[in-house]
Amino acid sequence: MILKEKDAYPSGDGHGGDERAFYGHKQEQDVAFQLRREFGEHKQIHVINDLRLEHRGERAQIDHLILHPYGFIIVESKSIVGEVTVNAAGEWSRSYQGNWMGIPSPIRQGELQKQLLYHLIRDNVEKMLGKVLGIQTKVGGRDWQVLCAVSSTAILHRDKMPKDVADRVVKTEFLAKKIREVVGSILTEYLKAKPKFSKQELSNIASFLLEHTAQVSTASASSDSQTAIPEPAAPVAEPAPHYSASSAPENVSFQTEPTVQAQNLVTCKQCGEAHHLAGMYGQYGYYVKCGRCSTNTSMKQPCPACGWKSVRVSKDGQEYTGSCRKCAQQFLIFRQV
Repeated sequence: MILKEKDAYPSGDGHGGDERAFYGHKQEQDVAFQLRREFGEHKQIHVINDLRLEHRGERAQIDHLILHPYGFIIVESKSIVGEVTVNAAGEWSRSYQGNWMGIPSPIRQGELQKQLLYHLIRDNVEKMLGKVLGIQTKVGGRDWQVLCAVSSTAILHRDKMPKDVADRVVKTEFLAKKIREVVGSILTEYLKAKPKFSKQELSNIASFLLEHTAQVSTASASSDSQTAIPEPAAPVAEPAPHYSASSAPENVSFQTEPTVQAQNLVTCKQCGEAHHLAGMYGQYGYYVKCGRCSTNTSMKQPCPACGWKSVRVSKDGQEYTGSCRKCAQQFLIFRQV
């Protein structure tokens, strides 16, 4: 059963600096499609796409979470073009157009998401699980698995992967089969006397997580409206590097570009400067760096048409354009001259 569909991709053409996000989202859509086709009507296997978590000051987004009577399966989607190898230390590498580069391990990423999910559920277990003889039941003993679903066009060198990694990496079209193998036969697992969630407990867990992700999404949209952003550790300049249709960029080194005058909508939040600004890109997205006071100001400006504060910023050449997530109005935010 699908409890939460895949979120829609923000308006935009997916080119330039957002190319990686476009293809990453497409991979997640492909995975969501496979999950819907296989488990859309399943009574005991539930799917939550784009689950956002926040707990103990940490945040994470799980691409696809599978709930089943015996536990949880976290699926990390990765759009990878070319060949993939993993060494004995669990370090990932991929090739693109004949060039090899290291990438963060999606398995490790999923493991970190699993830990956050576990702590969130454990600390709120009384809202989901019942009591036995007056004693609160826990989530210990349940099955917690992490899988990585990669693009079907990727070439996986499984012979060069550690077995525990190779067993958890699967191409998109074989994901549903792998999930069924992990879950196993409901009757068989029952005979093994494995700890099992009741139908009501599964429903409680699903309801809690859906409410939680809705709250986190609302808070995130609100924070997007804030123009104040932390000073990045190292300023980075535009244009952002071109990425292949693959996973997110990895530790890319940037260099600061010279300060130039600009005709723009955004002004320095500190001194109000409107001309001596330089378009930049960093951990928190696009921003301008003031040439007078060196303050960084986010380019996420309210929509001039409806006033909505949740705006997506994209870059085309020397122009930075805002796209309102509410009314789809597009407007110029900043232009380098």
